[in-house]
Amino acid sequence: MAHAGVDIEQTFDAERGVMAGIDAIIGTIRQAAEDDAAWPAMLEHLSDYLGVVEATLGGGIAGAAPEILAPRTDPAQIARYFSTYAPRNMLMRFMLSQSPGQLVVDEAMADFDGFVRDSFYNEWCVPQGYRRGAGLVLTTQNGWAGALMLNSRAPLETDQIARFEAILPTVQQALETNTLLRRFRGLARSSLDVLDLSGQAAILLDGRGLLLDANAGAATLLESGRLVLRQRRLGCADGAADRRLSRLLALCLSAPDHSSGGRLDVPTPHGVLSVHCAPYPGSRLFPSERRPAVIVIITDPQQKLRQKLLALRQKFGLTTAEAELTLALVETGSRKTAAADRGVSDATARAQLTSIFDKTGVRRQTDLVRLVLESD
Repeated sequence: MAHAGVDIEQTFDAERGVMAGIDAIIGTIRQAAEDDAAWPAMLEHLSDYLGVVEATLGGGIAGAAPEILAPRTDPAQIARYFSTYAPRNMLMRFMLSQSPGQLVVDEAMADFDGFVRDSFYNEWCVPQGYRRGAGLVLTTQNGWAGALMLNSRAPLETDQIARFEAILPTVQQALETNTLLRRFRGLARSSLDVLDLSGQAAILLDGRGLLLDANAGAATLLESGRLVLRQRRLGCADGAADRRLSRLLALCLSAPDHSSGGRLDVPTPHGVLSVHCAPYPGSRLFPSERRPAVIVIITDPQQKLRQKLLALRQKFGLTTAEAELTLALVETGSRKTAAADRGVSDATARAQLTSIFDKTGVRRQTDLVRLVLESD
């Protein structure tokens, strides 16, 4: 009886170990579903869990160059595989001839003996310890197609195959989620790019109010300090505007419907920014807690004027100080006011204006303003 009790206890320990292993690998797979960067680590975990040399995943969307993830293979070897060996991979051709989701092993090939005599097997597989293999074709509803491959030193045992098949539904679900997320991330990126083309800066924040993405215009504003990031949270240097912006973002996060959101003006040393915050449209379609939750669209009313001024700087060789004075003159219409706003003396502004007249060929402030406003 004591001996039987030890056997039962050992059996329970073994079963607990198996369940812990399954829970761990499934957790890793689910993490990869939401994070592209987690796939290589997941494949390494899968290799260790199944006791194989390496697990690889390759594929892509039709019309795009395929990607292959083989975290334990030298990238130079992967390039060599595509350039030399991919067309000669009889096992891959056999897998592709089977139905998606159907696990196949190498010895199931009609000409397995021919496969192990082939140069692909002996020049590519054997040197890396890939003496036996198994895998399957995987597809998603979003148009991704590829193959998950196990490379092993010995034939896969029944237990290894059973454990692999048990987690395949989770892998399939992870691929579905990941490709869907990529699609929506692409749409979100496109919306930012379109706003950039229209001259508007735009930022996406997640459900915690942290920065997810920003277009080029927004990146420029952040680099210049006209807007700021504090631990990935959007803000501004002006204290009162910063508090109003925080309240507005909190409203968007707490009431994620189209009635929340709003606009505020953010004063900066280089002009007022118009900032509009709103819940991100379609964000509920993202099957992830990291979905974009708020879009912030920033308009610089003086952007076109600044672009014209930049062209004039390049054309006439104005200094930064001269360009700033020219912009201030356009805004205020007064040299003294422009000097005061910029924190310089009227005498300094007068000297700078004389230099500007010499470089541009005009002789009056009104002509200078006209030159700026009418320039292409």
